[in-house]
Amino acid sequence: MAIQAEKALGRGLARWVAWVGEHAHAVLAVVMLLTSLAGWTSVSYLGVNSETDDLFDPNLPFRQDRMRLDAALPARNDNLLVVIDAPTNLAAGDAAASLAEQLEAEPARFSSAFAPGAGPFFERNGLLFLELEELDAIADDLAAAQPFLAELSRDPSLRGLFLQLTRAIEEGGFDRSGFDFDRVLSGIASAVADAERHEARPRAFGELVLGGDDEGPVRRFVIVEPKPDFTDFVPGRASVGRLLEVLSERGWRGEGAVRARVTGDLALKTEELGLVKAQAAGAGLASFVLVGLILWRAQRSFRLISATLLTLVVGLVWTAGFAAVSIGHLNVISVAFAVLFIGLGVDFGIHLTLRYRELREEEEDHEHALSEAALGVGSSIVLCAITTSVGFYSFVPTDFLGVAELGVISGTGMLLSLAGTLAVLPACLSLGKGPRLPRTRAGSFRLPSWPTRYPRVVVGVVLLLAVGAATQVPRLYFDANPLRVRDPGASSVQVFFELLDKGDIHPWSIEVLAADLAAADALAVQLEALPSVQRTSTLSSFVPSGQEEKLELLADIALFLGFAELEPVPAPDFAENEAALRSLRHALVALEQAEPSTRSGVAIRLGDAIDRFVADLDGAAVRILHESLVQSLLDRIIRLEEALGSEGVERADLPPVLHRRMITADGRALVEVYPEKNLSDDSAVVEFVDEVRGVTSGATGTSIYMVEAGEAIKRALRQALVTASIAVTLILLILWRSPRDTVLALAPLALSALLTGAVCVLIQIPINFANVIVIPLLLGIGVDSGIHLVHRFRAGVPSDGILGTSTSRAVFWSALTTIASFGSLGLAGHRGLASLGQLLTLGTAITLACNLIFLPALLTLVKKRGRS
Repeated sequence: MAIQAEKALGRGLARWVAWVGEHAHAVLAVVMLLTSLAGWTSVSYLGVNSETDDLFDPNLPFRQDRMRLDAALPARNDNLLVVIDAPTNLAAGDAAASLAEQLEAEPARFSSAFAPGAGPFFERNGLLFLELEELDAIADDLAAAQPFLAELSRDPSLRGLFLQLTRAIEEGGFDRSGFDFDRVLSGIASAVADAERHEARPRAFGELVLGGDDEGPVRRFVIVEPKPDFTDFVPGRASVGRLLEVLSERGWRGEGAVRARVTGDLALKTEELGLVKAQAAGAGLASFVLVGLILWRAQRSFRLISATLLTLVVGLVWTAGFAAVSIGHLNVISVAFAVLFIGLGVDFGIHLTLRYRELREEEEDHEHALSEAALGVGSSIVLCAITTSVGFYSFVPTDFLGVAELGVISGTGMLLSLAGTLAVLPACLSLGKGPRLPRTRAGSFRLPSWPTRYPRVVVGVVLLLAVGAATQVPRLYFDANPLRVRDPGASSVQVFFELLDKGDIHPWSIEVLAADLAAADALAVQLEALPSVQRTSTLSSFVPSGQEEKLELLADIALFLGFAELEPVPAPDFAENEAALRSLRHALVALEQAEPSTRSGVAIRLGDAIDRFVADLDGAAVRILHESLVQSLLDRIIRLEEALGSEGVERADLPPVLHRRMITADGRALVEVYPEKNLSDDSAVVEFVDEVRGVTSGATGTSIYMVEAGEAIKRALRQALVTASIAVTLILLILWRSPRDTVLALAPLALSALLTGAVCVLIQIPINFANVIVIPLLLGIGVDSGIHLVHRFRAGVPSDGILGTSTSRAVFWSALTTIASFGSLGLAGHRGLASLGQLLTLGTAITLACNLIFLPALLTLVKKRGRS
């Protein structure tokens, strides 16, 4: 009965293609009309949803938590992070503050910019954020430098600086005060050498004199709230582009003294989406070209190739039109549907045309050969289209919307490709009197026959491989780290990994909203006690502790420095500056002639630099030296005076941007939780998330999002795999009504699944966000070849065996076009697209081998058993 139904379907398809051939011009006219309409629809209405959060069902709890936080604190959404490295604290702080100020002045692209630790608020109150012991150390340094600073405040010039240094050398004053004189002399030597070459470089001379670390680079951050344009495929393109333009204008993107790089959520998305768009388009074009070349080798007829490719293009346009009507957009995963369509949709045309050619070479005329080809392979093509669609549709009911949408588009695309194969292809072939085929036989390419000559050996070896593979498959794992599917060469990714490794800032913190600030502070104390938590932060963290004692100490420092009480002296002229410099050179002789030591070595270096400097003294060099030494120190003194005048910090004094980032409009307060361990380690992420969730509910953040998204994908994978397996098995049982034939079609599929999983373990290709669709998809693809071969076996195997038929050759060429199509994705720089292409290529190649080696051997054994 099943065979009769199969034959009835074949006869119906044969009559259909015969009718299409008779009305080829009318059919093609209707096809072109529908194609034009679908093309116009896709161009007009098919948009792009580039928001990666929308890849998951918005009703999932972790997405609900994230959306609540985003709505409550919109200033934290999709921020950019500028990482600034500079040689000194002052240079880094000034760079961060000035950049934030400039970006704040461009509201068209940026809503706000905030430089933690820099800017007027932190300049004025920065000393209060130090521990009391650190302030005591600063007080000691300033006390040692007080005589020097007092005199320099009276005479803020090179003359004043050099005369003070000369006096200190002659009187040994710095030795008695414990002042780090060697470090100061070394800094002056570097500045003099630079000025002599007319090179103005930022120097930490003020920090050398007043205390502080002079070893760079020093790192500062600017947190930028951009204004994305969600009508663009890459919403952050304009904001990120403008930010990079600003950094270039400042000369910070090269290897200069100040270097700035950009990362953060929006920067990562922007680079990724731009790369995905470019590489998906390139892979699609490469796939089309490769498929055309393989078709030439398989079909050896321009008419057959052009008809097959036209059918492919028509089906692709129809699918794009369907996507526009049914979903309305592509996401960052479904944007690859074109490559999948090209790789899979061409299979139907290959089977039909190769069977058609085989019949033509048996002296059949065009009309009869076309009908007989549809009769012979039509039912198996229909069945394959259904099973492949099932592989795609199996993700539709899951929470992984990104792949569910791809499943809807590509699953329907397979059915549309089938429609095109049964309408466009026979119509194109029927124009005129049908194609003239070259005499070279398509059968000149033959597959090796040893699987059918030694079937028991093949089956025995395959079973041993299956046992070995089964021991490796349990080691296959899911990689939930989203960074590992991005392009490792992208600047934003490199900076992000650097931040994770060095722990300068924690981009994967956990965020919790508490009822109010008091509740947030209490929760922060609980969370800080967890082993996986390094520290926490609330708005209260920005109000310094122990202010009363610190303010008293600052007042004492301001009192003994007493800069404002000194009477200034007139500024020197060029000659006076030169004379002071020569006096310093003369004073250095005593140090140079002392016992060999660090100081004598520094004195010799400084003396040599002064000799070169005065040998070719000019006004420009003097101005550069003044900026490097005196002005640097004066700037530091001015900032110090401002910091010493702090009146304390109350919560109301904090910058408004902090309130907007930490307190909601209804008074709820944010707790930021930072990890103790490096979150590049997946186990550290899980430990961090589990411990925080053990204390509080409603937590969100990138760490939690990563863990929960991974779990959602694994659930989707299990659900889709079970759905596809059951559906395909039931379809075969219903249509064939033969458990034996169903098992024969599915056996190579089960083997290829084991072998693919084992090879992935051995070559270290994990399952990830991008390639998770491959497993159920391979089920649909893999069973197709088995269906064609078992269908041909059911129809009767010729004397030269199943591997001598056009069906086997069509299976080979179809798989080869699929491999070529997916292989173009495997070469993409984007790791997600590359892993998708690599796993599909690997799985298809292994599935091909199983269907053309293992299945023919099984079929041969079944045939021999039937004879016995």
